[in-house]
Amino acid sequence: MRAGPRSLLRLLQAARRDRAELTLAAFPPETVRWAVTSGLGPWLRRCTAADPGVAASPLWPLVQSADLTARLLVAEQLDATEEFVDVAARHVAPLTLLKGISLCEQLYPEPHLRTMGDIDILADEAALPTLQALLVELGYRPQSDYPAEFYATHHHIVPMIHPRRRVWVEVHRALLPRKSPAGLDPVFSAARIAAELQPSLFRGHRVNRLSPELQLVYLASHWAFGLKQERAVVGMLDVVRLLDGAPRWTRILPLLDGAFAATYVYLLLTYLAQRGLADLEPNVLPELRRRQRSLARANLATLHAVIDRHVVEGRPFDRIVSERTFGIAWQQLLSPGKASGNLLRLGWSLLPSRGWWARVLTNRA
Repeated sequence: MRAGPRSLLRLLQAARRDRAELTLAAFPPETVRWAVTSGLGPWLRRCTAADPGVAASPLWPLVQSADLTARLLVAEQLDATEEFVDVAARHVAPLTLLKGISLCEQLYPEPHLRTMGDIDILADEAALPTLQALLVELGYRPQSDYPAEFYATHHHIVPMIHPRRRVWVEVHRALLPRKSPAGLDPVFSAARIAAELQPSLFRGHRVNRLSPELQLVYLASHWAFGLKQERAVVGMLDVVRLLDGAPRWTRILPLLDGAFAATYVYLLLTYLAQRGLADLEPNVLPELRRRQRSLARANLATLHAVIDRHVVEGRPFDRIVSERTFGIAWQQLLSPGKASGNLLRLGWSLLPSRGWWARVLTNRA
């Protein structure tokens, strides 16, 4: 029997408050393994630190290994970022740190508790060729399955990897792809981003970070548009911890006027509030609901169930819910348009294709 979403939610609730009284034996083995796979292994170790029987668990070496690996990898990523920021400062304006490399020091008790796949940095368009050249000088190499032409208009340049350090860097020209439903929202325009940058320091070097208000809108939008099953829980925890820092809703709500991003923020915050991971002012969800039109009760319930099943519980795709079905449902229910129309289009999209019918009829013949 599957453990259900409540098991991992207990870990997320403990991580939110930085509590250490959990017991490892209370988690089913599949939940422990999914916590490690989804990037919460370091939190599982931290939140079971007071468990006297933790060392007796056959899964304890897995948790310890995840924690040690995260410490080593994040330390390398922090060193690499410092090196790049220092070199770049001699040539371009201060860089803007995004997502994990910004949040691991801002929101987390220890940086390695915010595991990262890569380092994300935002810069002015004019600086991109210089920054890419600097990365090459530092030993990084471009690596992607997409052609170079793809990145000419993409929201970041080609990903760069340092072969020895195994550190990935993505330098952004924008926060979201233009093709995304929220990509052209005014809240993500260059002018708005510039107005929301806050001077900061990274290991003594001058950098910029997004304001907490734009940070929240960006994190929720990036999470919803680019949802990846194995990384989505970490993104949820980012928003949980950011919300506990009391961002100013009097500034956030106006940013979402006329923005499709309101749909993404509404989806994630309704889920977090219903699962006991966020305490919101009474007017926040009604105001967000009013600013979006793509999510009605049935749409929202379906998406929440998808999050429970495949993000929090970590169920693999199967014949009932395939990866194709998951992708279609997520995309259609979060499409611009009225909620009722999105539901109808979802039903139509899930009908078997002509190719499927042809294969069935051929096999029966």
